Amino acid sequence: MDGEIDFTKYSEAELLEVWGRIDPRSAPINCARLKELLVERGYIVQGGTLLPGSATPSPAKLQALIGSDRPIECKVTFGQTTGLFGWLEPAHNAFGLVGSGTLAADGIHVHLSGRRAGLFGSVFKQNVELTWKGISDVEWDGNIVHFTYRAYLATEGAITLWFSDQATAKRFAVVLPKERTAEFHPQLQARVEFDQNLILQSRHTPVTVGLVAINTLVFLVTVFGGAEWIVPRGNVQVAWGSNFGPFTTDGEWWRLLTSLFIHFGVIHLAFNMWALATFGPLTERLYGSVNYLLIYLIAGVTGSLASISWRPDVNSAGASGAIFGILGALLAAHLRNRKTVPSSVLQPLRTSTLVFVGYALLNGFTTTGIDVAAHLGGLTAGFLIGLVMARPITGDGSYTRRDLRRLLQMAPLAVLFLTGGLWCAQRASTSLVGEGLYWHTFHWFRAGERAANDHFNAALGLNTAGPLTQLGFAEQLEHDVLPFWREASDRFAVIHLAAGSPNLSALQLFQTFSDGRVEGYELLASGLRRSDRKEMANAREKLAQVDKLIQKQ
Repeated sequence: MDGEIDFTKYSEAELLEVWGRIDPRSAPINCARLKELLVERGYIVQGGTLLPGSATPSPAKLQALIGSDRPIECKVTFGQTTGLFGWLEPAHNAFGLVGSGTLAADGIHVHLSGRRAGLFGSVFKQNVELTWKGISDVEWDGNIVHFTYRAYLATEGAITLWFSDQATAKRFAVVLPKERTAEFHPQLQARVEFDQNLILQSRHTPVTVGLVAINTLVFLVTVFGGAEWIVPRGNVQVAWGSNFGPFTTDGEWWRLLTSLFIHFGVIHLAFNMWALATFGPLTERLYGSVNYLLIYLIAGVTGSLASISWRPDVNSAGASGAIFGILGALLAAHLRNRKTVPSSVLQPLRTSTLVFVGYALLNGFTTTGIDVAAHLGGLTAGFLIGLVMARPITGDGSYTRRDLRRLLQMAPLAVLFLTGGLWCAQRASTSLVGEGLYWHTFHWFRAGERAANDHFNAALGLNTAGPLTQLGFAEQLEHDVLPFWREASDRFAVIHLAAGSPNLSALQLFQTFSDGRVEGYELLASGLRRSDRKEMANAREKLAQVDKLIQKQ
């Protein structure tokens, strides 16, 4: 009959594949014949009337396929870490599965069910079905099974499964296809040794846990101090130590460090802490906790310097520069250890790291409000320092002379980053205009005014006591007090703000105040030199007027 297909020449795997996608409505006779053949070969067939059906092995067929009349069903882990950090760590397989899950194998398919990590530590259900014939290059070692997978028009992938006991792992491994591809080379044993040495080298990751805790605690403190949860204005963060360029470059260089632990809203915090918890533990184990912390801090400060060098008026904060530093160090470790790290470890980690870095940088270039300069500065510093400090994975948890030598070799590089960054940031601050120049001048004025007033009060006290002559008092005014007010008047005079600026009235007030102080102190100094009581009285009146002007505000 026209359209009928001779299925007797098909292999069993081909019959199952066709049964899963044949349309019974377009080929009813073919469908019926295919169903008969599958039943004859020991399958329990369901469906096939209106939609493609399913075929599962009967108990007798299961016995023939896997040596048991029941499918292999068990719990598995898709990485060495379980719980929250298991969901956060990069996937060790081509299917994105992380944490714990389940496996079911019936000799026809391997069904995997687990979680796939998303942004901010979120997890989503993920089900994967692998056909038996697509599995090859199986390796088994203890409670670990590794194999590669190929599917029609699908990219080759690999997966490593951790079982709860060796017996279940063996039962699963021995029934899998025995095919070896031309590209196969054993690597599971090397992978197991690498994982064991990595854990022995650094059993715990206290720095990563501590950094996540500190960042979260500081955010909560700033929120209770008045900062907003979602859409921050930034004023509270400046008070707590964010990297506000006009203040940082005016001497508050400590902001380069404190800003690493301050965040603008819960979303900003969540994204950074997710990235830190994802990539931090492995990097800490690769470099050791002390070296890892140094990379984090140096890269973070370098990123802060890059930020205000690129935009000296910016108000930036967050751990992203430091996190990009550990990503750079992770890439450096991949590069330095590519011959000693198993490809089953290296490839997915390198891929996930590059994808994250690429996405974050692209998003930064296309979205406003993201500090790309800090990201690039941190990434560069972390990568170059990582090249110097990367160490082989030997399983030795103690620091050696070689580790100390790497630390000493890193020191000049760190000094170069920091001194070069300071020079660039200080140079960039000279280009401040508008609002940035206003805040830079305001910050300078606030500290300088206190010093100038202290000098005036000190001179006034000596003059009142008697030993200081009028000429000496005038000289102290001209030497210790007037220079600041003249400079303040000149600095405020060159600031130009837009008509709608919220700081315009304050600028005009500071200008009037500074000009009045200059005029008053000049009159006072002149009157003291000439012993002109009228001129000194006019000076006191002028100074009182400008003081009242400030008090009214």
